[in-house]
Amino acid sequence: MTTNIDIGTLIIRTPETCGNRPRIAGTRISVAQIAVLTKQGLTPKEIVQEYGFINLAQV
Repeated sequence: MTTNIDIGTLIIRTPETCGNRPRIAGTRISVAQIAVLTKQGLTPKEIVQEYGFINLAQV
């Protein structure tokens, strides 16, 4: 069984956090940080292991 996730709820922007850059909701991890980690060769599972407070859907 699969679960549907509304991607619009996973990424947010707020002026007072991370300079209004897109970030994972509920965290200070920016989308750019995830992109850099991916370009460095980390898989989504490895990123989740690195940052234990985010889940695979967020990555």
